[in-house]
Amino acid sequence: MSTVAPIAGIPIEQYAKLCAQMSDTAGDEGKELAIAAEHGVEADAWREAKAGYTARFADPADMGQTALAFMPLYQQALEDRRGGGEPATLETYTRVHAEMAFRKGEDGNKVPYEEVLGEHGFSHQSWLEVENYWTPRVGAPDQAKWDPALGQKFRELMQKESDRIFGIER
Repeated sequence: MSTVAPIAGIPIEQYAKLCAQMSDTAGDEGKELAIAAEHGVEADAWREAKAGYTARFADPADMGQTALAFMPLYQQALEDRRGGGEPATLETYTRVHAEMAFRKGEDGNKVPYEEVLGEHGFSHQSWLEVENYWTPRVGAPDQAKWDPALGQKFRELMQKESDRIFGIER
């Protein structure tokens, strides 16, 4: 159990689960309130909790403690919602990651990441879920979920994708 004080009677664990359930609502309050109600949370309590937790996340005096408590709970709730599966394949993650990093438009400027995400059917929020799933597994040797074999596969796929983007044939 967390040491973070509940807001409007909603502990951070419940808030994280609700946020995961709402991850594809794009901030539509009507949809959020319907989901909250399905889980026994009244509209006013949801609004107060959302505003309160959001304020804590942004409060420098909190020193990130609320966010540090929230993120693993939220990530687990997202994973539970997916049934433990990947939010996107490693190949899709690598392709989009490479395009956001290297792709340039006709004007020679980097293509905005929002455009790349949209072309691949991702919203900003859904991409964050993909990033948060794959990054600790393929790019962070100091993380518990890091898998050296997946890290190697990711590096090979990144090389292939960057070659494709830059028109390099090997």
